[in-house]
Amino acid sequence: MYRVIHQLKERNFDRPVTRSEKAVLDYLEEHFQSIPYETVIKIAQESYTSQATINRTSKLLGFDGFSDLKYAIKEDVEHIKSKSTRHIRNTEDILSKIDFESANDLVNFLYRNRHHLLLFGLGASHVSAQYMARQLLYLGIPAIVVSELQMLEKFKDYSILILSSSGETQRGLQLMHDAKKAKMNVLSITKKDSSIMEGSLFSFHHDVSIDKMEGISREQQLHMILMINEVINQLKREYD
Repeated sequence: MYRVIHQLKERNFDRPVTRSEKAVLDYLEEHFQSIPYETVIKIAQESYTSQATINRTSKLLGFDGFSDLKYAIKEDVEHIKSKSTRHIRNTEDILSKIDFESANDLVNFLYRNRHHLLLFGLGASHVSAQYMARQLLYLGIPAIVVSELQMLEKFKDYSILILSSSGETQRGLQLMHDAKKAKMNVLSITKKDSSIMEGSLFSFHHDVSIDKMEGISREQQLHMILMINEVINQLKREYD
């Protein structure tokens, strides 16, 4: 739990803050990560205040003095760096499980058939499909997000891109089956070796495991958003 950083951002104190104390608070927030390596003299000089003001501000924040505050800030900084490192490692792990080369054929097909494209996704993947449709519109590609099987009847000369993190959802499989019956090309952004991947003409795929928590599958979408962004970036290069 952070001991200082939230106080500096929220500043909900039980008394009014003086102008000089505000200057110290502003300095502490702006230079937060370097405070553990600075002296009270330097902070006083650069914030145009005094050591007494810094000690008074430290007490305002709930500490006995600047030394106590400085140690708490050091703990906050270490916690921030540790948390950031975990997120970076998690993202790197996800990136390593995306087969970016598999995007190439999909992108080429999308570019050649860019005015006849449907998108389909369920649950969180439906949100990703809406995000992709918006990004495609910025490129002048009018992709349509469909949510019901009956909609396919009106778009028989279109291709459909199925977004499915697992590649095994029943409605996704049924839609793929019906699309093929309607002679539509089926594309996908999905999991490697899944049923939807195997049934697609072109598939941009990943091998990110399903996140399970107490028996409930929690559908992550970070890898799907990263994959969508890769497709959009490659399409942009086609237009340049």
